[in-house]
Amino acid sequence: MFKHLPNSLTLLRLALAFVFPFAPEQYRLLIVAVALATEYFDGALSRWFNLQTPLGALLDPIADKCFVFSVALVIFIETDMTWWQFILFGAREIAVFCGAAFIALEKNWRAFFNVVPRILGKITTVFQFLVFLSFVGLQVIPQWLLVLTITLSVCSAFDYIYLFVKNNFYRNMRNV
Repeated sequence: MFKHLPNSLTLLRLALAFVFPFAPEQYRLLIVAVALATEYFDGALSRWFNLQTPLGALLDPIADKCFVFSVALVIFIETDMTWWQFILFGAREIAVFCGAAFIALEKNWRAFFNVVPRILGKITTVFQFLVFLSFVGLQVIPQWLLVLTITLSVCSAFDYIYLFVKNNFYRNMRNV
């Protein structure tokens, strides 16, 4: 049972992504806090207890992208966030999603599992959650925090694009 805990946490975060837009405001802080905990503990438990699975490697980034998109969409709808801020806020998610889609279309599954989380991506995630916590906890997002998070997201997107191109992940690696 314990061996499935990291994937269960990931699935919980995925479910929270679909619940968040419909949740009453008084539950949003709890949802973001639980999602933040699952974001940390699914990976940590996998590493600490050697519980990594191909399913977890596939589901974790999907859950991450869904949760970020879900909360960012609510922020976009309920605040004065512009469409271009919304797009740039999710630049890393867009870059990773597009890269994964190309890899999947090429059926280059070995390359898919070679795309590892990058430090800049992890830092971006921290700041995205700070934006989420500001939104649900303070009902205001400081402009400096939004600008910094957007900057990190764009830089992280370029970092993933660089990784994608440098390693030729867009080419079918049948001979590898």
